[in-house]
Amino acid sequence: MTDAAFADLVLHQLKKIEVIVRAEDQRMIEDLLHSAGMGGWTVIRDVAGYGHDGFHQGRTIFNDQTGLVMFVGVAEPGPIAEVARGLARFFKSRPGVTFLSDVAVMRSEYFAAARSAP
Repeated sequence: MTDAAFADLVLHQLKKIEVIVRAEDQRMIEDLLHSAGMGGWTVIRDVAGYGHDGFHQGRTIFNDQTGLVMFVGVAEPGPIAEVARGLARFFKSRPGVTFLSDVAVMRSEYFAAARSAP
C-alpha cells in the first residue's frame, strides 16, 4: 500500500498504545489511562500468549482477576507519553508489556481527550 492509495481520504496522525498486564492490575491501568486524559480505550480480556514465564492461557478459570488483559488506546502524543511514563514506573514492580506506534485514523473526534470522570 502506498500513501497515494489514501489520497481521497482525510486521515489524522495519532499515537497508539497497547498494554498487556495481569487482569488483577486492570483497575490500576484504567486509572492511569483516565488520569492521563485518554478519551477512551478498548479492553480485551483473556489474552493468551507466550513470554518470559512461558505460555499464558487466555481463559479465566475462577474469576475475571486471573489471566491477562490488553488495553488499546489511540490519542494525541501528549496523553500517550504520560501513560507511557506511568507504565515505566508501574513495570518496575509489576509484569507487563507496552507497544507504542504511529497510526492514522479517519474519525479523529473519537480520540479526543477525556472531558469528565467515567
